[in-house]
Amino acid sequence: MKLKLWIFIDWYLPAYKAGGPIQSIANLVSRLKDEFDISIITSNSDLGELLDLDPKSLNTWVKKDGYQVMYLDAEHQTKKYLKKLFKAHTFDAVYFNSLFSVKFTILPFWLLRNEPVRRVLATRGMLGAGALAIKPLKKKLFLGFIKRLNLHKKVIWHATAQSEIDEIKMHFGTGRKIILAPNLSAITHNNFSEKNKIENHINIFFLSRISYKKNLIGALDVLSKIQSKYKVQFHIIGPIDDNDYWQKCEVKIKELPKNISTNYLGAIPNGELSNYLSKEHLLLLPTFHENFGHVIMESWQNGCPVIISDQTPWRNLKDDKLGYDLSNTSETDFIKAIEHLCGMSQDEYNKWSKSAFHFAKTFIENPKVLEQNKSLFLNA
Repeated sequence: MKLKLWIFIDWYLPAYKAGGPIQSIANLVSRLKDEFDISIITSNSDLGELLDLDPKSLNTWVKKDGYQVMYLDAEHQTKKYLKKLFKAHTFDAVYFNSLFSVKFTILPFWLLRNEPVRRVLATRGMLGAGALAIKPLKKKLFLGFIKRLNLHKKVIWHATAQSEIDEIKMHFGTGRKIILAPNLSAITHNNFSEKNKIENHINIFFLSRISYKKNLIGALDVLSKIQSKYKVQFHIIGPIDDNDYWQKCEVKIKELPKNISTNYLGAIPNGELSNYLSKEHLLLLPTFHENFGHVIMESWQNGCPVIISDQTPWRNLKDDKLGYDLSNTSETDFIKAIEHLCGMSQDEYNKWSKSAFHFAKTFIENPKVLEQNKSLFLNA
């Protein structure tokens, strides 16, 4: 008999604008659904908007390919409804996909605090210094609330990298039960495809939510200082999460020199990304913090090296021709890295593009990573 796993997440497919968290769970479900009986509890919304769902499909189980989902509208995201749901069903393990979610972590976690089920909590990079610096007072109060209720002692923590293990211990103590399991990525069956690359020309893309944390302004500042002999086509992909921040970005875009051409493509569903990335050469993402960075892995899957900050688990990228990981305090290093990739010939770029593609393929198909994710629920 399959282990019954329930997953709580604020947004889920067909939602996509909320980014990485959705993809993390979509990949987890895709890779584990044959061995686990999976049920997902989520909202009927995406980032900033309601999903276009049939009203009859809300607040009831919807069968998917190998698992089931329940989309709760606002009226059913309550203590009363969850208690009714828990009373009507049995399950073995529960996975909470967010540290700072009231309705899809704190509320169900509290209701299940004394139940004999395995409770697994993912921090999703939310304990990183860069993440905590955004709305710090609110998050400090939230962490204090978790400690006062002793919830941190009644959960198995899911860390996707050593940096997350260190963050969990820093905030919640060394006596916590922590399991290291890198995020799963979707397996693709594409073969390597060579990209046309003209010397001193490059197609660069930014792929993430438009918000302070992802640091699009930092990317634009760097691009504004690229030497005029280099021609850059810069595509911005992602939903606008912060309108005030986007307005500041628009000012920066208008001030870019003529050798930098910029287009905002908006949010693109994950299933359509490869069509766009097949024509791109390089990801530029000077993020303030990522616990994994699905967009980084997706870039490599599509043969695109990356230039990212050093606030992710991915380090020493240049050594393996995967890109650059740089400090956001050194704008000059970002400029040099972009100019290096831009100046590459077709043959030299091909080497980096192939390295990115094969690294992603090897990482994603590594059976050890799959077993580590299974252990979250089997051995917790």
